[in-house]
Amino acid sequence: MKRHTPEEKIMDVVDACADCDVCRHLMDTSCMFFPELYRLWDRQAGQGGKISDRELRRLVDLCNFCGLCPCPNIRADIMAAKRAFIERDGLALGIRVVEDVERMARVCGAIPRLSNLLLQNKRLGPFIKKAAGIHEGRKVPEFPGEDFPAWARMRGLDVRPERREAASPAAEKAERKVAFFVGCTGRFLFPEVPRAAVEVLQHIGAAVYFPEQKCCGMPTMLEGDMDATLKFARFNIDRLSELAEDGYDIVCSCPTCGYMIRQVLKEGAYYSKQYQDRVGGGGDHLKLPAKMCAIDAGTEKFVTVKTSIFGKILKDDGCFSSIDPEKRILVAENTFDLGEYLLDLREDEVWKSEPGPVETRAVYYPPCHLREQDIGFPYLELLGPIPGLALENIEGSFNCCGIAGIMGFKKEFHKASIKMGSRLIGKIRRIDPEAIVTDCLSCRLQFNQTTPYPVRHPVEVIRDAYLGTGESVP
Repeated sequence: MKRHTPEEKIMDVVDACADCDVCRHLMDTSCMFFPELYRLWDRQAGQGGKISDRELRRLVDLCNFCGLCPCPNIRADIMAAKRAFIERDGLALGIRVVEDVERMARVCGAIPRLSNLLLQNKRLGPFIKKAAGIHEGRKVPEFPGEDFPAWARMRGLDVRPERREAASPAAEKAERKVAFFVGCTGRFLFPEVPRAAVEVLQHIGAAVYFPEQKCCGMPTMLEGDMDATLKFARFNIDRLSELAEDGYDIVCSCPTCGYMIRQVLKEGAYYSKQYQDRVGGGGDHLKLPAKMCAIDAGTEKFVTVKTSIFGKILKDDGCFSSIDPEKRILVAENTFDLGEYLLDLREDEVWKSEPGPVETRAVYYPPCHLREQDIGFPYLELLGPIPGLALENIEGSFNCCGIAGIMGFKKEFHKASIKMGSRLIGKIRRIDPEAIVTDCLSCRLQFNQTTPYPVRHPVEVIRDAYLGTGESVP
C-alpha cells in the first residue's frame, strides 16, 4: 500500500536504507543524514522508542543532495518527502528569504555599500541575520560594486553575437557559440569568476552570449519549494532549448548548476512517450541511450529493455515531468561544465598561446557536484601545464565542504555544516597551502569561513596564466 503523508514517505526511506545498510559506514563522515537515520533506526529496533514525527522532519532537513550516496532514487525520495512537508506545513519566512539567492542578491546588490555596512555592523548585522534565519556566526560575503549582469550588459554580452551592431567579423564567423549559464553566486557575489571565464572563452575564439536566466533551482529544491523550483526550471529550459537548437553550446561555470541542468532536470525524460516515439520505442519495449546504461552495448547507440519487466519503474513521473522532456534532453545533452569545455577545446588545439608562470603552491578541491557529473577532473589537466603552479589534489570521494549552498547559512544547520566539512578542512590545514583552488563558489564561502587561505576559481588561475603576466595567486 502506497504511503502518502510526509512522515510515511520518509519512513519508506528509513526502512529501505536500514534493510540495505550499505551507507551505515560508507557515509559516516561527510554526511549528516545517514548517521542520524541509523541512530534512529537502531534505537527503534532496540525497543528504545518509536521514531517521532519531529525526528523524521529533522532527518529530512539533514540531506543536502550532495550526490555522494550511491542511490539516486533515495535522494529523490528524500526530496519528495521534504516537498510533502512543505506542501502541508508551509515554508518559514526566513527560509523563503534566503532560498531565493537571486532576489536577495539583487536587493542587497542594488546598494552594495549600504548593504555591506549594515551587515558588518556589530549591532545591526546580528539582527538582520536573525530576521533572515541566518546563523550569527556565519560570515556573509560582501556585495561587489558591480555584479556580473551589469558588467556583461556594458560589453553587449546580453545580445546574441550575430545580432550585435558592432559584431566583429571574428565573432560572426566563430565556430563555437557559447550560451554562458553563470549561477547566482557568480552573478551577484563573485563576478570576477564569470568575468575571467568570458575572457578565457573569448581568448580561444568562442563567441560568448549571456542569455537571460534564473537560478538553476537547486537551492529552492533543497528546501522543498517545488513551486519556485519549477518556475525557475521552466524559464531556463525554454530559453536554453532555443539556444541549443540554434547551435549554441551551453556552458556552466558552477558545478551545481551543471549538475542540476545536465542530470537532475533530465531524470526520467528518456522514458517519456515523446522521446520513445522519436527513437522508435514504446509498446512492449523501451529504447534507451547506451551511454546511460551500465552495460557494454558495443557500437550500438541504444539498449532495448522490456516494458513488461521495467515499465513500472522506468517512467517520466518525477518532479520535472511537467516540463517538455524533449527540451530537457536537448538542453542536458548540449550543456557542458566550463572546465570540461575548455579541456575539449585545448585538445582541439584552439588555444592561442602558452601559459605564463603562476608561482603558487595550492591545493585543488573538486566539489561534490562536479564529481557527480562523472566527467573526471578537467581542471587538473588544464592547470597542470602552468609553470610555477604546484597543485595538490584532495583525493577521495567522500570529502564535502559542508556548506550545502544556503543550508550552511541557516541557523539550524550552521554547526552541522562546520562539523560535516571538518574532515576536509583538516586535510587542507595539514597541507597548509598558499591558496585553495576550487570550481564551486559555495565551497569558497565555506573555505572563507573556516580557513585563512585565499580561494580562487580555476578559471581565474587560467586567465592569469594565459592572459595576464603570470602573477602569483594572492
